[in-house]
Amino acid sequence: MFHDYESKTFEFCSFWKTEKRLRDSNSQTSAILTYDVENQTTRPRDAKCQTETFSQLMKSNFTQQDENIDQEKLAKFLSNVEEVVSKQLKINISCNHLYPGSVKHRNANDKSIVCEHVLDEEGVRQEKDNINKEVTCISWSGSGASIAVGFGTNENISWSENKSFVCSWNLDRPKLNPHKCDHKLEVESSVQAVAFHPTLAQYIAVGLFSGVVLVWNIVKDDVIYGESPHEDPVTSLLWFEHQNSNHRYLRLVSGSTDGKLISWRIRKDKDSNLMKIDQTKKINSKNLPRRAGVKGQTAIGITCLDSPIHDSPLPSSGTAVVGCENGSVIKCSLEGMESNPVTFVYDNHVGPVYSIQWSKFHRNLFITCAMDQLCRIYHALQTNPLREIRIGGSVSNHIYSACWSTTRPCMAYVTSGNDIEVWDVTTPSLILATKLGKPPVTSMRMNPSRPSIATGCSNGVVQILKLGSCLVHADDVIKEETMALYDITKETINE
Repeated sequence: MFHDYESKTFEFCSFWKTEKRLRDSNSQTSAILTYDVENQTTRPRDAKCQTETFSQLMKSNFTQQDENIDQEKLAKFLSNVEEVVSKQLKINISCNHLYPGSVKHRNANDKSIVCEHVLDEEGVRQEKDNINKEVTCISWSGSGASIAVGFGTNENISWSENKSFVCSWNLDRPKLNPHKCDHKLEVESSVQAVAFHPTLAQYIAVGLFSGVVLVWNIVKDDVIYGESPHEDPVTSLLWFEHQNSNHRYLRLVSGSTDGKLISWRIRKDKDSNLMKIDQTKKINSKNLPRRAGVKGQTAIGITCLDSPIHDSPLPSSGTAVVGCENGSVIKCSLEGMESNPVTFVYDNHVGPVYSIQWSKFHRNLFITCAMDQLCRIYHALQTNPLREIRIGGSVSNHIYSACWSTTRPCMAYVTSGNDIEVWDVTTPSLILATKLGKPPVTSMRMNPSRPSIATGCSNGVVQILKLGSCLVHADDVIKEETMALYDITKETINE
């Protein structure tokens, strides 16, 4: 039969139920800081005053004046000046265009070049090791108000151990002291190149004979050095517009006799003691054609550098033309990753190229001068020069500088010995020749914004020359001269 059965109990261990472990701990925070601030509202106050009406005021003034005025003398005076005043008022009405804009006064016979300032820094002359300190380079600020001058010597052969200077004057100062500069920077070797930033005048780039590249901030009096110098003297400096930087960086390109073109990057809004290298390109003889007359695989030393400027004060394209120690004139590309910058080679000069500058009025024309006493006008797309200007005089009168006029499309300025000559490049014909004194001119730079030109001499003196109105203003002939400049691009030089 059925009966009750009680089975044994079984237990299973749980794998998900756990016993909580508790632990007590304490923490302490700082006391809550409280501040009490009081303020007080302003208490307004109203006040009233009453003045006379305009008619009452005028009536009282006339009443006071009538008591002190001699009516007979006043009537006699007005009758005497009526004719003269009426005549002048009619002239003013016919010349009402004078006030909306200024009109330049031009004298067709004023071709003078007059010395306006003579800058001679006493601190440079009084140096004990001041042996043949001369002006080696000049640069104007974008506004044309300030000028930077580099001192050194062109007689160095292998090395320069004597210290040199970079001096800056502001010509708009009310009390300009031509014997004491506004800013002065002492450097360890001869200054070979100097360049104001076209839009940020506080930055001055300096290239030294030792190969060092530096940027001097004259506002903060700080110096930023390049992280790695050139192997040979720096001969040229050129500011460029930095691409894709949102205006945070400055871009500087330096050329040297070691054949290198180095692009530097400088951060504007950050304190730094070093300039970073963006890229380095090198001109090698193996990349030049046979007609350049260079054999082997040696570096071609760079002596001068320039780039076209179109709508902005800074060059934006990556194209530049360089002059070399062997007389070569080369178009280079500063963009891309290739180390070879050569894109086009022009006919050579005989001897080193001292100066090169792109035309402001034509995007494809540039001027050069060299040791062979020749100035040439080149077209960027043509190997042979369009014009040649042969400077006469002694063989020892080297042509160190040639530059375009900033206002006359067909006019160029050339230095020869201690002379400065003005040429019409379309003919070519000599317009004017002026002697500046006994010391030969070693550097020349046209003011970009004012009718003046600066020349540096071998005795360390800088002359600021004011140009006559005929050499500057060309409102009535600028279209004609621009067309003449375009016409010579269709021609070749007569052989």
